[in-house]
Amino acid sequence: MNIHTKITELLGIKYPIIQGGLQGLGTSELSAKVSEAGGLGLITAGSFDTKEEMIHDIEKARNITNKPLGVNIATGIRKPMDQFIDGAVEADVPIVFTSGRNPEPYIEQLKNNDTIVVHVAPSIRFLKKAESIGCDAVVVNGYECGGHPGKDDVTSLTIVQKASRELSIPVIAAGGFSTGKSLLAALSLGAEGVQMGTRFLLSKESKLHPQIKQKLLCMQENDTILVKKSIGKTARVWKNERSKELADKELKGAPLDDILPYISGESYKELIVYGRTNKGVLSLGQTIGMIEEAKSVKEIIEMIIDDFKKQLEQVNQLTERIKT
Repeated sequence: MNIHTKITELLGIKYPIIQGGLQGLGTSELSAKVSEAGGLGLITAGSFDTKEEMIHDIEKARNITNKPLGVNIATGIRKPMDQFIDGAVEADVPIVFTSGRNPEPYIEQLKNNDTIVVHVAPSIRFLKKAESIGCDAVVVNGYECGGHPGKDDVTSLTIVQKASRELSIPVIAAGGFSTGKSLLAALSLGAEGVQMGTRFLLSKESKLHPQIKQKLLCMQENDTILVKKSIGKTARVWKNERSKELADKELKGAPLDDILPYISGESYKELIVYGRTNKGVLSLGQTIGMIEEAKSVKEIIEMIIDDFKKQLEQVNQLTERIKT
């Protein structure tokens, strides 16, 4: 079963399912398997120290799959990302997802290389800006998402509908999507596809430390917490002792110097690579409560499509009953 939408047509993929940009984990081992299974895998530039490392990983991915593959570049967050934009162009990557700051400084360079540009944002204002500067599509983050849901606390149910109504370019829904039912819901709301981070975080191909994976498989939808509000970078993360400690410090007005040890790249690596839960915080969406097993990427996508088909059949049967 193929699912044809404007996004599958634009990106050249079989299913309207895009892997989220997973910092430190969105590398060839995972991303290539998502693409091979019919979705779009994204290699995360922030996982590498240099563009040369990223280009090498892109080549590794191309040895695994010849299906469309993209790069995710979060601009203006911790370090300048110009070299990674250059690297995406040098590697002739056909699709680039941007997030963070306004991608306008890079649009001409990417478009001159015939690159499809998709921007990720949590508000209608930023999405409209992305459209106005020439982005080909956008991802809208709802409140449920892992990572950065923005400042307005608007759920996917509302913001996906609004974005789909107010923009003329294709909209991809993110935040709360991990099943076939939620894929069908996103399409019903007007989106042309979904982006899933948390679901692929808990795949067999994800390099997340096995002990962390096991802990997360026991988590429910209320096992996340919002942090970094005090520095204007609100993020939804796993609610463990470390993140609760950070939230408490913020509540008490802790200065930036006291917050940085919790959110630094070094502490994050300690968590995802070595499984040290007393170091760093991990982005995690509320849809964690829907995930019970770490399956292979191929199994995950097959399960989502099977669930989508079954739910679509139920909706069609309901429609027939209403007609009669």
